[in-house]
Amino acid sequence: MLSQIIARGVGGYPAGSETEMDKNADVYKSLRLAICSEQRRALLFSLMEREKPLADLKKELKTSSPALVHALRELEGNHFVGQDRTRKYGLTPIGRSAARKVIDYCRMMEVLKKYDTFWSEHDLRGIPDQVFDRIGSLRDATLITGTPLDIFKAMRRFVELLQDSATVRFVSSIYIPNIDAIVLEKFASEETSIELVLTDAVLQHLIDEAGQPRLKGVGGKRLTLRVLHDDPKLVTVVTDRFMALALYRTDDTFDYSSTLTSENPEAIAWSQQLVDHYVSVSAEVTL
Repeated sequence: MLSQIIARGVGGYPAGSETEMDKNADVYKSLRLAICSEQRRALLFSLMEREKPLADLKKELKTSSPALVHALRELEGNHFVGQDRTRKYGLTPIGRSAARKVIDYCRMMEVLKKYDTFWSEHDLRGIPDQVFDRIGSLRDATLITGTPLDIFKAMRRFVELLQDSATVRFVSSIYIPNIDAIVLEKFASEETSIELVLTDAVLQHLIDEAGQPRLKGVGGKRLTLRVLHDDPKLVTVVTDRFMALALYRTDDTFDYSSTLTSENPEAIAWSQQLVDHYVSVSAEVTL
């Protein structure tokens, strides 16, 4: 997992770019100030709520006044914290922005550690950087895994959830069994919309299985087909009620046995952003 994250680069600079890091020593000093102290992190998170006097901070964080004042002075020295005329401490605009970044980082690490094996054993390159940066949105997600006797448990649950949804957006590198039946039967008879963003090979397989005239019959506003010329190496679906993500393993085989799902609105919004990316690099198909 760590090697894949490092390969993306840190802070917008290529990994291992010592020259850039040296040039921005003050930036990294501020970063360490916000991240590397549990007490300073706690102060930033607390002051995100509202301005507070020293007595309230001392009581909330259960720490001594000298230690608290020292931490506050360090944050003030980097323009993260200020004090108003009533002697209440609050975050500056710089401090508020830094606090949001620290929160995002903590959420990201929470997600990566929660399902460490899932992330470390799968190819993450199909998730663009701007989407991966918000992966903390998946902190409430559930990992559905198959068993030796039922390796397709995750994919079966994936299809079940899909059938209960009214609005579906779907990106896929593989052909999902029964997807043609879902499109033709469920979406042909109900006021439901579906957007399929597929690779050339998967799109052609769908057309062959379902039949072009039948697909065309459920087209228009309810069905949109788009084609990807580059393989995203993932399957993701986002609907009005859930999101799901399945990935390729690092050995370039698709993992049918593991699917990350969530009904949390924040996770659904994250998945919408992922689908939006692939819509932006795809072309609409007219049958």
